Amino acid sequence: MDIHKPGPNKRVFAFLIDSLIASGIGLFLSFAGIKIEWLVWIAYIVLRDCYNGKSIGKFCVNLQVINEEGKPANFVQSVTRNILMAIPVFPIIEYFVMMNDGLGRRIGDKLAKTQVNDLESEDKESLYLMLSIALAIIVALILTISSKK
Repeated sequence: MDIHKPGPNKRVFAFLIDSLIASGIGLFLSFAGIKIEWLVWIAYIVLRDCYNGKSIGKFCVNLQVINEEGKPANFVQSVTRNILMAIPVFPIIEYFVMMNDGLGRRIGDKLAKTQVNDLESEDKESLYLMLSIALAIIVALILTISSKK
């Protein structure tokens, strides 16, 4: 199996898609009077790669989490690699670790013995950077709105 390391902007964009979905669900529940938006965000982020090594964000940009055998990460591996992402500020630490690892692995990937594989491997990093900036602004707006509710 060929393993292609995805660029960081593509991975950030996939994470932001997942954050947007989790934040949107939390905001919807908040408007419905259910005040568990952070719990929803944490649960989504931790469980996001449990189906065939793909989250909705990874599916959108054609990424997949695989294990050392090249198979999609299983439930335990997915939860293990994502549990640290539920800690505030830790996604930033994970980004710098990923940038300095030759295989693009985060601390969570090293603990779970997984790696993100780019199934498309076309170089569109500048496009994903621009999309990531736009999506980060949208996620920040949703989080601001939900915190004032």
